[in-house]
Amino acid sequence: MRAARSDDRWPLLVYALLFAIAAIFRFLALKNGFVNDHFVYITGGRQILFGEWPTRDWIDPGLPLMFAASAFAQKLFGPTLFAEGMLVSCAFGLAAAFTAAAVRQLTGSMALAILATLVEIAVFPRTYSYPKIVAYGCAFWTYGWYLKRPDRIRLSVMAAAVVVAFLFRHDHGLFLGIGGALTILLGSPRARADLLTFAGFTAALVLPYLLFVQMHGGLLTYFRTGVEFSQREAARQWHVWPRVFGDERPLQSAMVYELYALPLIALAVVAASWTRADWKATAAWVGPLAVVALLVDFNFIRDPLLTRLADAIVPAVLVGSWLLARAFSPSRLRMVTVPFALMFFVLMGASVLTVGSTWDEIDRAGLLGHRQDVPKRFAERTTDLRTRFVDYQMPTPVSRLLIPFFHYVDRCTRPDDRLFVGGFLVEVPFYAERAFAGGQEYFGAYFSSAANERFAFDRLQRQRVPLALLPSEYDEEFDKRFTLVAPYVHAHYTLVTDLAVDAEQTIHILVSRDVPAAARDPETGWPCFR
Repeated sequence: MRAARSDDRWPLLVYALLFAIAAIFRFLALKNGFVNDHFVYITGGRQILFGEWPTRDWIDPGLPLMFAASAFAQKLFGPTLFAEGMLVSCAFGLAAAFTAAAVRQLTGSMALAILATLVEIAVFPRTYSYPKIVAYGCAFWTYGWYLKRPDRIRLSVMAAAVVVAFLFRHDHGLFLGIGGALTILLGSPRARADLLTFAGFTAALVLPYLLFVQMHGGLLTYFRTGVEFSQREAARQWHVWPRVFGDERPLQSAMVYELYALPLIALAVVAASWTRADWKATAAWVGPLAVVALLVDFNFIRDPLLTRLADAIVPAVLVGSWLLARAFSPSRLRMVTVPFALMFFVLMGASVLTVGSTWDEIDRAGLLGHRQDVPKRFAERTTDLRTRFVDYQMPTPVSRLLIPFFHYVDRCTRPDDRLFVGGFLVEVPFYAERAFAGGQEYFGAYFSSAANERFAFDRLQRQRVPLALLPSEYDEEFDKRFTLVAPYVHAHYTLVTDLAVDAEQTIHILVSRDVPAAARDPETGWPCFR
């Protein structure tokens, strides 16, 4: 009995070790903090802590759990970047554990599970991509868990994984829901009944959120906003098919085709083995993963490739692990499949190391030095992430230049005052420690529909917003897209200074004509509103 319990326990120890490796690596690699794209979620999380909820109080393009997770971390660890560092590190750690467990379920090999997880860690997805790694790893594990013994409990867990993915970003739920449905259709002895049960569990779990959305603005407006966001993102960042030969980064370009090749080869292998007795079981395990991989590839792989390719890694490492196991299995074709599989693995490994800049990230994490210095690195990262202004941790030159402005906000505005933010200055409310105004994190191109602008305009008129920031590069776009809000800002705010960023860009800092000033700030001469 002791030996049996030990056999059951050792994989958990491996998963725990992989969790620790991924989490420690990602935390130590936060030497330069977070890119400004990630502040969409950090600032949104802070807004929740101010008592405002996405959809009800501000526009959410369909990412509610991203904001809620950041808010929870800030509530738990304090409203600093350390909270997001802990969230992201633990999420990547969980992703590593789930991926390893899913690969072992699929192939029966712990060696392949470890190898696949190390590839996932090495490709080093951007910090804000953690849901694309952890949600897919978790959902794929639930697929396999269900196939091992189809029952209602496992169906409900699979449905819960799909709903969690949906709440992180709605297309994740769609892709993984399709994969879950295929898993049931191909692998259940009572496919129709289980499919209806899966749909029922999924609907029941997502219904409270949909009712919340309907109560606060309506589902139609909400989904229009999501579609608008997706369309503008797609227009800005198209799917690309790069050339490999003659390209400046051939290994990066090759990875696009490698990611597509894996699921296509897997589907071809499954189709070619349709006469085998275990064909249906194999199709149930591999087919859904391959289909989700293709959906992910087509929707995630966009320009710039360097930041997008890593997002598609989870289905790739699962399908690739199965193909590698299949290549080495006893077969008449083994003399062909083994060299081909090894060649493909080496090529993709080189692409992963290039896309992830893995050695640079290991160096940034301080893991190439002396082992005794690692605890000191933890202390350094923790101190930096808990400190409000650390030059090399701030995401943009603009945010660094605005440090005196943030001190002015501390001195001259109330804690419940808001900031109007134009352009993509999403980090500004976070560093200013103030809520954003108008129900929009930033007045850029994404949320300029008539309904969303009316939503913003109504709130602006009711809120106390003494200060506004507008980047000069967005002047024309702001006036063109926000035909209600832009005239309101021009009529109710006065320019106090232009902060020069470079020879071409300035940041307009404006003060409200409607909020009475109590005094003048002795350091800047600007109005003080407290």
